[in-house]
Amino acid sequence: MSTEKNKPYNSPWFLPFLLLSWLHMLFMTFPFFYSGYEGEPLSINTLFHLSAWPFYSLFYLMPLCIVVLPAKKWLPGRTWIAMGLALLISCLGLIFIWADRMVFDLYAFHINRFVLNLVFTEGGIESLNSSNGTYLSIAIVVIRILVVQWLFLVLVLNKQRLKIPFGSPRPALVSSFFVGLFLVQGVSYGISDIKNEPAVLEHAYDYPFFQKIRFRSLAGKLGMETAERGLSIRTSDNSRLHYPLHDTHFDEIGAPTNIVWLVAESLRWDQLTPEIMPNTWAFADKSSHYLNHYSSGNGTREGMFGMFYGLYGSYWDSFMHARQSPILMDRLQALGYDFDLRTGAKFTYPEFDKTILAHLPEDAFHEANADLSPWQRDEENTSAMLRFIEQERSAPFMTFQFFESTHAPYFFPDDHAIRQPYPETLNYADFSKEYLQENINGILNRYRNSGYWVDLQIERILDALEQEGLLDNTIVIITGDHGEEFMEKGNWGHNSTFVEEQTHVPFVLKLPGQAAQKVSRLTSHLDIATTMLELLGADTKDKAYSLGIGLLNKESRESINISDWHSIAVVTKDMKVRIPYLSTGFDYWAPTDVKDHELSEQKIRQLMVRDQQIITRAIENNSLFTR
Repeated sequence: MSTEKNKPYNSPWFLPFLLLSWLHMLFMTFPFFYSGYEGEPLSINTLFHLSAWPFYSLFYLMPLCIVVLPAKKWLPGRTWIAMGLALLISCLGLIFIWADRMVFDLYAFHINRFVLNLVFTEGGIESLNSSNGTYLSIAIVVIRILVVQWLFLVLVLNKQRLKIPFGSPRPALVSSFFVGLFLVQGVSYGISDIKNEPAVLEHAYDYPFFQKIRFRSLAGKLGMETAERGLSIRTSDNSRLHYPLHDTHFDEIGAPTNIVWLVAESLRWDQLTPEIMPNTWAFADKSSHYLNHYSSGNGTREGMFGMFYGLYGSYWDSFMHARQSPILMDRLQALGYDFDLRTGAKFTYPEFDKTILAHLPEDAFHEANADLSPWQRDEENTSAMLRFIEQERSAPFMTFQFFESTHAPYFFPDDHAIRQPYPETLNYADFSKEYLQENINGILNRYRNSGYWVDLQIERILDALEQEGLLDNTIVIITGDHGEEFMEKGNWGHNSTFVEEQTHVPFVLKLPGQAAQKVSRLTSHLDIATTMLELLGADTKDKAYSLGIGLLNKESRESINISDWHSIAVVTKDMKVRIPYLSTGFDYWAPTDVKDHELSEQKIRQLMVRDQQIITRAIENNSLFTR
């Protein structure tokens, strides 16, 4: 009869299991290493990544040690509990890193506030429009991780029975190795910080939870020359919102004009062509078509915020926590407008119900039936909007519609496809840069087909305005909240970088009595709210309510500003500078030209000196409306 002493789990099992789990984690984290390692045999970059990769792979398993080692000590007669905890915690850690790796591979950032907001905010997960195949693939990966970790546990428990020559490593040796890796990666990062070494500083945060080590002060005391540190910026103070800067005066206006505001999710500028969006293209020929127009963000939150407030997206949190509506919407309410606002997604994600729509009555905004496909939701919303437009009324109206068809994975009825071939479905769990590179043409065809479907809905709205005799008394806005990248600069989708594909959007503005024109000067989403307020009686010289430039005065912009969750970009005529928030940990992004090409260090220095006032002003404007 076996005794407790003879049971296999009484032999040393935890440290071998930890090291096997570490090998599994090294496999999971290899994309983080690969993204920054440049292959040079002798460089500070190589030293950093060859130490940071194994160190952080082991670091991600520290919860395993923190929980299991005390359990082994405090429950000596119930080792099976410690084993169960080891299996559970190691699997959770590996699953988290796998999910983080997917996010990083597609969007070049890790699981962060944006991702958590997506998961835990009502309507967030639904906005992904994931298929059942995606959820099945995720389940398969989770099961695979669980099986591998279970096999590792069985292996270390039965190594003697199976006669596997796998000795028990010495804890002191493992600890020394771990500390050594920590010191090497820390010192190599610190040296890179002193020298402002882009190869390391740009990619150190490729590793989740990276912790920087700096010793600039020590280096200065030792007489070492330190390079100037990159720019950074503080986010707005949520507790001290000061908007507008002073009371806004409005002049009396004549009969208010109707407003039809149409925004398509992820609609980038090159979707507006005679083939993809023929009806919008024809309408643009009779309107003001802005050819060089940029969103205020690379995501919906920042893009829509800039569009309605005329402010940087970095103010989002401040306004959301204060539930501060935009001056524009307040002015429309004061003028007695009737509202009909519709979305194919949710007004709770992003939290438009706490920002843009904060003070509107709930019956003013409507969400389509979530059980329908997004293309059907857009069709349903358009039909409802037409019924609203056709009503008899004495007050002016504002209608707004957010089209969801052009959101990934891009929706349209098959009998309205204009581009072939295209994949019938997209499985997010299969997505990787390699997969996307191989299949991007078909995915892009889906996107173009969805744009054509949105154009058909826009045609219905424009036709209704004309048939009702309203077009000559209606402001019509057609644009996208942001763009969409299809691996042109190495990423897919949006929310990751400020490249042309993610930020350049179409913009068509039809104003009553204004002649058709094509406008090539630089314009921004920040200018839309500014222009609308000026049309509604605001002083054109008053900058108390926005950072935009009125489009009617034809003033040229010296720069535009774009925001995301952790940085702003300042784009001048020939340089794009990305400035991180201090709270995000990022230290450095190398400036590029406006088309996202690399610049030499000499050219960067020249342009930074030339545009210093523009950049400084943008940083100051980031906190102008908070005190």
